[in-house]
Amino acid sequence: GTAGYAASPRLVEYIVSLTNNLSRKLNQVLPDAYHLATEEQTNKLAVCLGDGSYYDKHIDNLGGSSDAGDQRKLTALIYLQPPNSHDGQPPYPNEKVEDDPRGGYFRAYDVPEVGDVTCIAPRGDRLVVFWSDSLVHDVSPSFAPSEDDKRFALTTWLVADKKTGEIKGTDLEVSARHFDSGENSIGKG
Repeated sequence: GTAGYAASPRLVEYIVSLTNNLSRKLNQVLPDAYHLATEEQTNKLAVCLGDGSYYDKHIDNLGGSSDAGDQRKLTALIYLQPPNSHDGQPPYPNEKVEDDPRGGYFRAYDVPEVGDVTCIAPRGDRLVVFWSDSLVHDVSPSFAPSEDDKRFALTTWLVADKKTGEIKGTDLEVSARHFDSGENSIGKG
């Protein structure tokens, strides 16, 4: 509404400041090839309304192969719904999509081992961070019976430093295992 709209520019400033500082802190501990730009990132707010909406299996950034030279390196996803959303599930890492009719789960493939699928419930205040250029993932269909069960996810992509950061190309074995006979999946994130 109108009242929330007035606060939006301040929220954007806060996110930019937070992600710039996060990049600086991470660069202190990461090897050069993983260095992140400190003045550039991109954000997206995704809302799954519970009508079966989902995200297909993909890698956010397939080796910077887009015409624009996609430099997304690290994805940070925070769920914004109420903290008690998706209660009743066992604690991570024992969460199971099939045990929860609400869906909307983040599913990471080949984690922790090849062939494994790790499911993460979209609980409010939960932060999920992963390498944008290597993690195969999807979001299971979302069926929200109430407002509290809708999936609100703010995604921030930290990008590789243009001088030292590198974007990993997609491994052919990973591509063959997950994307139709080795064809690349478009980064949908």
